[in-house]
Amino acid sequence: MKLNQTLRDVSNDARGWLTTWAKDFTEVEAGATAGGQAPNPLLWQLGHLACVEDDVCWLFGAPDRLASEALRKACSTGCAAPTSATRFPSLAELWAVLGRTHARLLGLVEQAADDGLDRPPREANPFFKSLGQATYEAALHELYHVGEIGTLRKALGKPGIG
Repeated sequence: MKLNQTLRDVSNDARGWLTTWAKDFTEVEAGATAGGQAPNPLLWQLGHLACVEDDVCWLFGAPDRLASEALRKACSTGCAAPTSATRFPSLAELWAVLGRTHARLLGLVEQAADDGLDRPPREANPFFKSLGQATYEAALHELYHVGEIGTLRKALGKPGIG
């Protein structure tokens, strides 16, 4: 198996887990916080993951950004924590952005020869050093947020998965 295909499979597997754990949230549940030490709302989690994939794509050759400036302001790495005043796109819009960022990332990986997976980002980044590493890291990061979503499910009284 080629490394490109392995990275695509790992990324798709992470997306499968995200979908399994998050797809049954209603719009109201997706915007809810459970207070205390509970994770950020699902809307933030999904927006954040779209921004991360969008960052990886841009750093490694995409000509433009797919995540809007408003989404980036609310959900990108290093942004302020969401408050009750934070506005997010709808669940449908976030799933659509996630679909576009994911397809773009998989396309970049598919187009890269194995040695192209070692290419550095267009600008220095503290998290992503090569396309291959960034793709793998983004999948691991997505799985971290699946855990956050599992904690959020519990805090909101939603059933577990499986």
